[in-house]
Amino acid sequence: MRSLISKGEQGGFLPIFPAWNSYTSEMVGDHGSVAIVDAYRKGIKSFDIEKAYALMRKNATEIPASHEEYLDGKGRRGLDSYLKYGYVPLEDHIDDAFHKNEQVSRTLEYAYDDAMLGVLAKDLGKASDAQLFSKRGENWRNVIDPKTGFARGRHADGSWVDPFDPAGKYTWITEGLPWQYTFFVPQNIPGLIALEGGREKFVNKLDQLFKDGRYEHGNEPSHHIAYLYDAAGAPWKTQKQVRLLMKSEYRDGPGGLAGNDDAGQMSAWYVLSALGWYQVCPGIPDYWIGSPSFDDMRIQLPNGRVLHMAAKGAESGKQYVSKAVLNGRRVIGWKLTYAQIMGGGELVYVMSDSPSVSENGS
Repeated sequence: MRSLISKGEQGGFLPIFPAWNSYTSEMVGDHGSVAIVDAYRKGIKSFDIEKAYALMRKNATEIPASHEEYLDGKGRRGLDSYLKYGYVPLEDHIDDAFHKNEQVSRTLEYAYDDAMLGVLAKDLGKASDAQLFSKRGENWRNVIDPKTGFARGRHADGSWVDPFDPAGKYTWITEGLPWQYTFFVPQNIPGLIALEGGREKFVNKLDQLFKDGRYEHGNEPSHHIAYLYDAAGAPWKTQKQVRLLMKSEYRDGPGGLAGNDDAGQMSAWYVLSALGWYQVCPGIPDYWIGSPSFDDMRIQLPNGRVLHMAAKGAESGKQYVSKAVLNGRRVIGWKLTYAQIMGGGELVYVMSDSPSVSENGS
């Protein structure tokens, strides 16, 4: 975190996708900011959060003064049109970037970044900023068509691109399909569920995604999707899909990963899922429960504590969690907080051959 801040101070902007010790415009989003937010909210505070916040805010609100700086990779691509319309319209082709266009993906990812900046602003007592960025965090609504229920390209006049196929490949989606990016609203899953017509319709949509083979584990924006059943009252479906993905997408030997292990995320998904949880929304320190892979697990935490996890039957094929019990108390809502994990102790997953229809883990 200190290194990111130093780069920002020296270069004038917080790097969005630093590589080769340089600014780049390699990928969409502004997730260097989210990394800092996540670290701070997990209690990692041995860096100057005020300096970090000033840089994050600058990224979210300012365009480099010179075109040369912009070409060098400083600042968000398409920020001017994003601020004007609340989304990046198709007319803004984002020519000065490694990935050109990709306007819908940029909008969804900027909205997520803004939401997390709003969370941090609230933590720091910056009320007006918290309100500003929380509102911008809802810009995802501007590129998910409520009539079709899918992420969809949009023109500057507000009209939706036509013709449209949610399974089609378009230049306004980054390395994926509208089917996949529709679920990229980690900051407000309840809001997305409501837009999609409620829990039942949302679960049906997730089912269809997997049934039709539209899920793509080799593309990072898909990684949280299997865990979204937890929020829609069908945790057993999260448990089933996570186990299926661990078997189908990972293999021993060369080429054993589903995609590039960028920053270690492909491996991290496997490790976290094998332990029985996954952080759906970095910046919000909650870990959503899936299906552990081992009967007995132990984590030596950096604070000197130990978290021992028992999941009897997991190795012999039991994939469903009927309930989870942490230090004698049932886990409600199919989530563990970072603080609970760091507190250590004993976590017991009660495993079963058949799914439990309990929505909240009680």
